[in-house]
Amino acid sequence: MSPKLSTLLASAALALALPAAAQETTYKFAHFLPATHPLWVDGGQVFTDAVTEATGGNTKWEVFPAGQLGKDNLAVVTSGLADISIIATSYAPEKFPVSSVSELPGLYASACEGTGRFWHLAKEGGPIDVAEYDPLGIRVLYVLTLPPYTLMTTRKAVGTKAELEGLKIRANGPAMDKTIRALGAVPVRVPSSEMYDASSRGTIDGAVYPYGGVTPYKLEEVLHYGTQGAMLGSGSILIAMSQKGWDSLSDDMKTVFDAAAAKAQRNLCEAQDRQEAMFRDEIVAKAGFTVVELSQEERDLWQTALSSVAEDWAKEMDAQGKNGSALLDAYRAADPAF
Repeated sequence: MSPKLSTLLASAALALALPAAAQETTYKFAHFLPATHPLWVDGGQVFTDAVTEATGGNTKWEVFPAGQLGKDNLAVVTSGLADISIIATSYAPEKFPVSSVSELPGLYASACEGTGRFWHLAKEGGPIDVAEYDPLGIRVLYVLTLPPYTLMTTRKAVGTKAELEGLKIRANGPAMDKTIRALGAVPVRVPSSEMYDASSRGTIDGAVYPYGGVTPYKLEEVLHYGTQGAMLGSGSILIAMSQKGWDSLSDDMKTVFDAAAAKAQRNLCEAQDRQEAMFRDEIVAKAGFTVVELSQEERDLWQTALSSVAEDWAKEMDAQGKNGSALLDAYRAADPAF
């Protein structure tokens, strides 16, 4: 843990050494992931444990994984069914269109770099918060941009752009749609929980997906090939409360939540970057997964095809009155450190 985070957590714990903090409080945390998914274990669990520790055990948690409180993760938290929720912005692109700036190809090389850039725009008062989250009535605690995704396919290894053309590829959200179309493939929107069936039935021929998300859904049984060497962008998640729920917290608890969120965000992105190659090697060793490396010629070809995706996204957002060009410039200029 960085000295800055240690200081924040120590200050939060000290702030709660007050008589008013002696009351025991239970919060509900809902998410759409399997209970042992790395995004929960390395992020959500770190957050809840940090809050509990800082409050001397007076904070309790009821955790509802796998969409137990409903599939609409935004509604779950804004309705008050849960106090905190993990929201995959690409699952609701009509509600989070400008958040997809964090999913564009070629803008970051790691989870922590992408997360840092996204956080500066998504945190309270940031341009995405002002444009999108505040009007939706949510207060983002922390974010994650996953490591750049890998193309994974079911029945056919892909080593050239020509071999990808025409394949049906899982790609959620407007940014990923544009990425897949630019490469000549057909984007199909499928949530992670339905990818196994979609792959086994031939609804999709593959996916642009992180290695860390494969084994939690047993996708190594249906995805057999990976293509390395292209910067395809990735996905992002928000960990958020309703603004009403945030406003109901005492100033002391807000300090605790912010410090715990900063710790969880750092731990989660670092774990994602550290584990991505490990997850890949595990399915190669145990499931016979085959990794294909693009030649330099092919990498250049793919990059050329993707070179206009970000600007096309920005123009589309501009046409909808969403200041896409300004947001893209702000994202590129954002400090990846956080």
